[in-house]
Amino acid sequence: MKLIFEVLFLVCIIYFSYHYIILITKMKKTPLIPLDKNDLRAVRKFPQKTADSPVISKNKLGLIMYAVMLVFLIAMFIFGKYNMKFSWTYLYLMFIPLINAKDLLNVFAVYDDGFISGSRFVPWKNLKSFQFKKIDLNHKFYGYSSEVNEGYELILKTNMSSHSLVVTEEEMKEKLVRVLEEQMKPA
Repeated sequence: MKLIFEVLFLVCIIYFSYHYIILITKMKKTPLIPLDKNDLRAVRKFPQKTADSPVISKNKLGLIMYAVMLVFLIAMFIFGKYNMKFSWTYLYLMFIPLINAKDLLNVFAVYDDGFISGSRFVPWKNLKSFQFKKIDLNHKFYGYSSEVNEGYELILKTNMSSHSLVVTEEEMKEKLVRVLEEQMKPA
């Protein structure tokens, strides 16, 4: 049983480490969207504030926190492996911060081969559908700011999850619709 827990733990660590490395490599490339500060103001991961630029220098704190969580989990694994009094059941509680780390970064960017939403890179092949919802009086994002009140919520559905962001300008909505429809066309 202990071997099964160890293998499961290692698979999870490899999965999160892989996504972290992919995120860093994508952030080194130039995105299609956002191109400038106007695009950054028009797209929000969180309705309270505008998105950060999808470069490593602007997201150092979030990337460092993600790396520290991974290193901490690996250190606890090694500690648990050599300390017989350590209970493996507590180790899986430490995955809660990593599971919630998808919104650690305030980033949304579109690339040729996929998009970054928060701290996740999603390839286009995993995108199943997208939908724009008008933000009105009954919407959960209504009231954060006047720009958000007149905007749209974009919901990107993937194989296993969905990603949500706020689009505050009509021009940005049209850009995103063009890109997303292009990627949704059957090959």
